[in-house]
Amino acid sequence: MKKLNISKKTIITFLASQIAIVVVIFILFDLIPVTREYSTISDKVSERGVNTTAQLSKERSNLIDMVRINEHHESYLRNALKLSKIDSISLLIDLRDSLAILSLKGVSIFESKISKIQINKGLKKLPDFLRDSLYSGPLQVTEDLSSIEKFPIVVKKPAKDTSEVNKTEAAPTIPKQNDVFVLMAFDNNMILEIDQQENKLAGSRFAYMNYKRQHMNWFMSRNIWSLFGSGQWGYIYQLKIEIPREDAGSIYRALPIKPFVLVRY
Repeated sequence: MKKLNISKKTIITFLASQIAIVVVIFILFDLIPVTREYSTISDKVSERGVNTTAQLSKERSNLIDMVRINEHHESYLRNALKLSKIDSISLLIDLRDSLAILSLKGVSIFESKISKIQINKGLKKLPDFLRDSLYSGPLQVTEDLSSIEKFPIVVKKPAKDTSEVNKTEAAPTIPKQNDVFVLMAFDNNMILEIDQQENKLAGSRFAYMNYKRQHMNWFMSRNIWSLFGSGQWGYIYQLKIEIPREDAGSIYRALPIKPFVLVRY
């Protein structure tokens, strides 16, 4: 067996090139979009003349925060009332009570306890008035990406007589248990991800890796487009929740193609 003769210089050059690639990716897809977004937000805050609570007393600061929370809750309830007039099922994410709720005409038909909440730095640092103006109203999903398919609903006409019963097409079988990861995208560079809370995979690792590859490609394509496109800075505001696998699958399959989502922060 022929032994490979690799010099130390070749190894160092290879490692240096990999580090350079990582640095370039960080600058292009993380540092530049964040810097641009921070500049944009700072300008909007300055235009509005919003004062920070840094100079206020603790009691006054707490009172202001309480008023903001109550105002946001009131807005959340008003928007939930708007969704009650929609015929299709909608999704409510209550971060205060850690609940993911399926709602139909204002009535909760299914609830799941959120075990983990992740909010990226951009959404966490976003001023309250900007967050509420951009992301508090009912948001309609523009596109989604998931590791599972929606279970098809088949409408079957009743047979005219018993002789036709066996001729009718059988209803599709329920898909086997699989891992559930969902990404929902909205306007204004906002996404919601719903992941199963279980660490152990229930389905094949190939299916999981296929979703992760699509997930990575989704982010990569939008980051590249934002760098060379016009009118978009490309920073993605990200909210991720984890709920039980079966609940995540039930919620995703119960929602219409482009559902409305409402978030209480």
